[in-house]
Amino acid sequence: MIKKTWFISDLHLDPTRPQLITLLHEFLDDIQNQASALYILGDLFEFWVGDDVVDSVAGQAFLPVINHLRQLSDQGVQLYFTQGNRDFLIRQRFISSTGARLLADIHKINLYGVPTILLHGDTLCTDDKNYQRMRRLFRTRFIQNIYLSLSLKRRSGQASRVRKATRKQTQVKHNDILDVNQQAVEQLMRNTQVTQMIHGHTHRPAVHEFELDGKKAIRYVLGDWHDRASFLEASPKGLKLVW
Repeated sequence: MIKKTWFISDLHLDPTRPQLITLLHEFLDDIQNQASALYILGDLFEFWVGDDVVDSVAGQAFLPVINHLRQLSDQGVQLYFTQGNRDFLIRQRFISSTGARLLADIHKINLYGVPTILLHGDTLCTDDKNYQRMRRLFRTRFIQNIYLSLSLKRRSGQASRVRKATRKQTQVKHNDILDVNQQAVEQLMRNTQVTQMIHGHTHRPAVHEFELDGKKAIRYVLGDWHDRASFLEASPKGLKLVW
């Protein structure tokens, strides 16, 4: 059997939506005997307030997910995780518990002979100036340490308020602002010397083909898991996006 590589993102798992957690378990069961690697490109969780969230009553719902991922890695499937804009506070405790490897925001791999860039995708939304300023602030270690020093209850309350505020802002922003900037896409590809990119974040699954400096380039956008599984399946035979 040819082993395959899977890419997923934007599951936004939350204890209030147990059906999504069940959907992930079914997906992991389906791929476990076929997979050589699984890449989770951010926003696995709706909001991750720190690795100690699993010590809370609400966070207990995530323990089966962590254990299932660990089971997968123990069976020899290589797990990789990229932080998204909702779970950038995932730290070493989660990574060690799952047996995954934490990737940099931008990570280059050789995908069956094709140099490929992997990322969550939010850094490509350069037209959303307010979001990019907020992202730079929240990604500083100083701000993160202050936040993580708060009680779990206060962190959860603040996370809830941030989600509500973000939801309101998204509703009034123009769709083009919320999507990636094509110039940013092309510049990153030039800088990293690739013609293939895989990312999530926008919840707009698609395969974009375009010309980059006289060469054919392709960008795969992963879908979210709002009501069904979405993934990119890769093998030596090619890539297939499902949403």
